[in-house]
Amino acid sequence: MDIRSLIKLTKAEMAHWLFPYTCIFCSEKTRREIDLCIDCEKELPWLSQVCIHCAAPLPSETNSVCGACLKKPLPFYKICILFSYTHAIKKLITGLKFQQRLLYANILGTLLTEKLELLYQKEHFPHLIIPVPLHEKRLRERGFNQAMELARPINKKLKIPIDYTSCSRIRSTVAQSTLPAKQRANNVKNAFTALKNPSGHHIALLDDVITTGHTLIELSRPLCDAGVKRIDVWCCARTYLDRSP
Repeated sequence: MDIRSLIKLTKAEMAHWLFPYTCIFCSEKTRREIDLCIDCEKELPWLSQVCIHCAAPLPSETNSVCGACLKKPLPFYKICILFSYTHAIKKLITGLKFQQRLLYANILGTLLTEKLELLYQKEHFPHLIIPVPLHEKRLRERGFNQAMELARPINKKLKIPIDYTSCSRIRSTVAQSTLPAKQRANNVKNAFTALKNPSGHHIALLDDVITTGHTLIELSRPLCDAGVKRIDVWCCARTYLDRSP
């Protein structure tokens, strides 16, 4: 690049030229504004042909709702989940949560934003994003809430406010990932409370991983009691266990 071209660059373009984004998987430089190249993105375990309410895999394209949701629907109007929780995605999420690699939150949050723009083309976005809150003990240990970090790229692009004051986690619980499905509901029962009425009647709950949905169900209860009319769920990944009680 010649000197005249350099002079015309904006500060952001100059920073990108000096410090180009590098794919976290293949280490190749990328012209994108995230550290993930197009080729590696295509290889990620994207979910397709899933239940519109819980993102469980469906056996046929003619189905839109799984058997579990037909019998016992989750209290969510719409769900958006990007990936199956397999090796590559597990690396990103565990790296974010336990190794403080906040770079991964920007990658996942940006990919989720792109998916949301497609999903909400014909309807309004929620009024608020509520990241699933951590208990104060877990927050002190980790130093940050990974769901909050995932929300930042979405807020930056879509301008949807992040609400971290309307609800709180009032019980310190065992990590859901360590428990079998039948114990997860009791583990998070009454774990959340609404501190005030959210300013919007349509909200999105944001989390990193969903399995049985019990955490999000419990968080939904006090929010519905506080006046929320519609709850959507946005999540990076889905694992699969029998969600029956």
